[in-house]
Amino acid sequence: MAYIKKRKSGLWTVEIRKQFQKPIYKSFVSKATASAWAKDIETKLHKYEYEDYSDSKRLKLKDLIIRYRDEITPNKKGYKEETYKLNYLIRHEISKHNLLELQSSHIYKLKTELKNNGKAPATINKYIHYIHTVWETAKLEWSLSLPPKNPVALVKRETVYDKIERILTEQEYKDLVSASKLSKLDMLSDLIQFAYLTAMRFGEITKLTLEDISFEKKIAILIDTKNGEDREVPLSDKAIEICRRNRFGGKLFNIDRDNFKNHFNNACRKAGIENFRFHDLRACSITNLFLNGWSIAEVSTISGHKTWSELKKYTRLKPIQLLDKLNQAQA
Repeated sequence: MAYIKKRKSGLWTVEIRKQFQKPIYKSFVSKATASAWAKDIETKLHKYEYEDYSDSKRLKLKDLIIRYRDEITPNKKGYKEETYKLNYLIRHEISKHNLLELQSSHIYKLKTELKNNGKAPATINKYIHYIHTVWETAKLEWSLSLPPKNPVALVKRETVYDKIERILTEQEYKDLVSASKLSKLDMLSDLIQFAYLTAMRFGEITKLTLEDISFEKKIAILIDTKNGEDREVPLSDKAIEICRRNRFGGKLFNIDRDNFKNHFNNACRKAGIENFRFHDLRACSITNLFLNGWSIAEVSTISGHKTWSELKKYTRLKPIQLLDKLNQAQA
């Protein structure tokens, strides 16, 4: 029921009460405006269409991101990377906006700024996706009343080209290994070769401990990989040799990604190799397996891919590379 009362200030205050809901208050200059608003709200309450944004009015995007970072992110595998990106958003101008004034134009401005700063399309999409996820989490899990339209919904994502064409020639690989042996990071050469031999991701390699290696069976056991499953990877004699000489406090390669990245990039520059990431060594390894006649099932056992659609982008097979096999089949 609505109660309208004139204050000493001359304003007309509306108080609407309904069982099991907190009271709704709002002030107006005229009684007619107050009455019209009260009638509209009572109708919405009757139809269960009313949304109380009083809590949202007091919050900024920054408040939601901080809560998400502190409550949700620590439970994720990639919590370090996510925390870094969320902290960037917290410091950014976009986080100063009140939740009810946040518009798609603000998201688009952020997107444009990231693009002008040289961020990759996939990275730009991640930042935008974080805002979308934080907003939806606040609505669905924290029961915060927010406008029905997520401000990110109308912003077009950047196009990401997943197919990677960059693989090393045999000579480039030799040059990279030679350059890595000159690095101040002693383990760099072994780490590069191990990735090239096993098709493992950086995170998988740096998590390996001596207990994860069966030197007798020549098997590495990867625990809780990117797809959430454990897998066993056979190790060649060269890979086993690397495992035997790399033992850093129980880990095969005890180094964080940021520290490693600088040393790896320096080695690439010394080797004259451009546009190449450490993750591309995994692709080089997978490509080599296909070129050596391995089946999809055999390669997926090494790489951990579950479907051909996931594995296909890493093959880099060219028609000219299949000529010898084609001629042999038709001889």
